[in-house]
Amino acid sequence: MRTTFAFGCLFLVFAAPARAEPRGSTRLTVSAVESEPRHRARPSAAEIDALREAVTRDPKLRDARFELTRALMASGDWDGAERAAASWREHDAYNLVVVRLLGDIQTERGEQDQAQRTYSAIVELLPRDVQARRALATVLKQAGDLEGAREQLLAALDIASDQRTAFELADVEYRLGLPEAANRFQAIADAPDVPEAVRYPARQRLGQLAAHDRLAAEVRGDTARVAELDRRIAELGLHGGIENDIKVFLTWDTDRTDIDLWVTTPSGETVKFDHREARDGEQLFDDVTTGYGPESFTAHGATPGVYTVGVDYFGARPGAFTEARGEVIVVLDEGRKSERRSVYPYRLFVEKDHVTAARISVAPGGA
Repeated sequence: MRTTFAFGCLFLVFAAPARAEPRGSTRLTVSAVESEPRHRARPSAAEIDALREAVTRDPKLRDARFELTRALMASGDWDGAERAAASWREHDAYNLVVVRLLGDIQTERGEQDQAQRTYSAIVELLPRDVQARRALATVLKQAGDLEGAREQLLAALDIASDQRTAFELADVEYRLGLPEAANRFQAIADAPDVPEAVRYPARQRLGQLAAHDRLAAEVRGDTARVAELDRRIAELGLHGGIENDIKVFLTWDTDRTDIDLWVTTPSGETVKFDHREARDGEQLFDDVTTGYGPESFTAHGATPGVYTVGVDYFGARPGAFTEARGEVIVVLDEGRKSERRSVYPYRLFVEKDHVTAARISVAPGGA
């Protein structure tokens, strides 16, 4: 695995097993666009002064403190942002938003060790809080520490059994190459009480694992194993099968929130929660409105042009942890020798926020 880390964007590439006659290895390319909303204008000095006054009037007003800290970050005043976040934390020590913001500021300032201690304080303050564990797991994933993320997700499952947490844990184990991933995905897919919104993505991941095994069996010339895996794959009932030009997954780390995946196709159609199938066959699977995801998009045969992948923060239920962070995973040439997997972290701070996470370019040629 090759890993490159920069603030706001973690790019990972996973190599698939070898297979004869690769298809599409140069036809499909993907690039990052943004990891957090860029639409807000740089705040003026007067706007920052007004936010300071609001905080002074009511130090316990979370919205004003959040907006002040974010405004100082947006203006490039990192010293001021750190002071504002530290002051907020003194009044609101158990608020996960301010703890993560303070860690973000320290990361931006190059204070990596201090940032790690700040992020870890999330679970030190709330050791039996599943949301805190998942919040820390997201930060660790975005920093490339998959082992640390796995540890936090295992702890979250120990606190409270939740199939959405189990799915995220299985995905981390999958990316680590651990055999536990397949068993965990299988348990989710087989459980009758698990919503289809989680069971189907588990079957998709099982299909990917089976496809990799099938490629290896083909290389070995093990026809019996290929036939067995073909049977297993067929039983999964996957839309588009195991070979697709494009597959996109969306997950996030907050409960009781509605985050939406949308993809604009080269024809100009936007595939999203209220328009789940495009005229060229691209499909979105499910619209998860209760938190965590996953949601997925499939283009079995991608058309030439550009696919734009975006994430919208539709809304949150009362009392929900409002900041949402997660990952967009783009798989190109799924199930083929040339399969590539890229991971794009994102952050959405308030309802109606939006990011364009990635663009996928499809060159003419191929099926």
